[in-house]
Amino acid sequence: MNNQDRLKALFLSPRSVVFVGVSRNTGPGALNPVENLRAWGYKGDIHIVHPHATHIAGVETVPSVSKLNNPVDLAVIATPRGTIPEIVRECTEKRIKALIVTNQGFSDADAKGKELQRQIVKTALSGGTRILGPNTLGVSNAFDGFMSSFMPLERQELPIGVVCQSGVFFVGSSQFTGGMGIGIDIGNGCDLGLVESVAWLGYDNRIKVLVIHAEGISEGKRFVDLAKDVSLRIPIIALKTGRTPWGAKAALSHSGAMAGEDRIFDAVAHKAGILRVDETQELRDLVWGFLRLPPMRGRRIAVVTLTGAAGIMLLDAMYSRGLAPAGLSNDALKTLQDLSPPWMPISNPMDIWPALMKNGMQKVYGIALREALADPDVDGVLCVALGLDRDHQRFFSSVEEIQRWSMEASKPIVVWVYGSHADEIRIRMHEHGRAMTVPTLEGGVKLLSKMAQYEAWRRQHA
Repeated sequence: MNNQDRLKALFLSPRSVVFVGVSRNTGPGALNPVENLRAWGYKGDIHIVHPHATHIAGVETVPSVSKLNNPVDLAVIATPRGTIPEIVRECTEKRIKALIVTNQGFSDADAKGKELQRQIVKTALSGGTRILGPNTLGVSNAFDGFMSSFMPLERQELPIGVVCQSGVFFVGSSQFTGGMGIGIDIGNGCDLGLVESVAWLGYDNRIKVLVIHAEGISEGKRFVDLAKDVSLRIPIIALKTGRTPWGAKAALSHSGAMAGEDRIFDAVAHKAGILRVDETQELRDLVWGFLRLPPMRGRRIAVVTLTGAAGIMLLDAMYSRGLAPAGLSNDALKTLQDLSPPWMPISNPMDIWPALMKNGMQKVYGIALREALADPDVDGVLCVALGLDRDHQRFFSSVEEIQRWSMEASKPIVVWVYGSHADEIRIRMHEHGRAMTVPTLEGGVKLLSKMAQYEAWRRQHA
């Protein structure tokens, strides 16, 4: 049995799995991992170890791992911490390839917990078994229909890979990343940690964006070399927590991770092409920006706006993020100037409100987008659009024009929508077209700046 087979038992879909310590409760609200696994369409064999029950969730149980009669690829263990060293020993004797230890109370806790963790690692590795955890929800793989979590998760076959040190990224994946295709919660990382998890997901052709949530990073040089190679294939976005003294102290008690100096992680990210974010909204925006938008090949931005104030706010944000207003061609400016009143000079940002009051939203917004996308000095477009209902059709058409032009655009279009129906319109635009909507003006600038940073790094290291 080689290491690749052991990792397949974890990260793909094991042919058979045993749950040790599963709840006897079943039905809605029971948080039963066996039922969760079945709900994902798992086709392999399911076994349950329980010392008292004879059947759980329709599965006949055995009293101990040693009593298993059939080969098992993966064991998911959720028993009190003092019982786990013996269970791990039984698993290695049964030649189970991989283990997920879900419970807390190991290196994230006291001296006894640290010693118990040392024992289970020593036992497992001596028998050739790999461990994920402790203190983990385990693995979810929507593509292959496997998940180990007792918390119910929505199955979404999205090209998003997540490596995290907390199960909150599993349960809250729709908020943090908009969903995930494959997730690995390394927990305390006693054996399988960040490096092997990133290596596995970074070379899976189904994954187009890789997200890392880390409280601490070990194996520095190995991680940098690996991440650099993966970054040449796909973007890696990292939310490194424990940035402050308070956060670092909490990380130590949460997952046993030494957070380290934040400036060291900045240096690692810079060298490896990792895009670091500080906020969860920025993380989600960037994930979907890479999935929806063409590459951002430079830092020159055209702004199409219905309000001069928003244009000024965008210029301020662009200045602080290293983006620049594109110098639009004279022909483009003249085309828009001809549509505007003589008293309204046109530049970049393109304040087109007076023009559309004279010529209509659909015509003017469409021409402004056409000129911006066609200009060779423009690398990306930031749009400000009105989010009103269809009773205000003369204004609603700005959204329709953005959707129409985004379908064939070779440059990224990012949109901030304002107005009484802004949230509704943002959802609609996400479902139709290839433009990216963001909840704040500054968020659009952050997104394009990070995308430009990634393309510049990749060109430099290709």
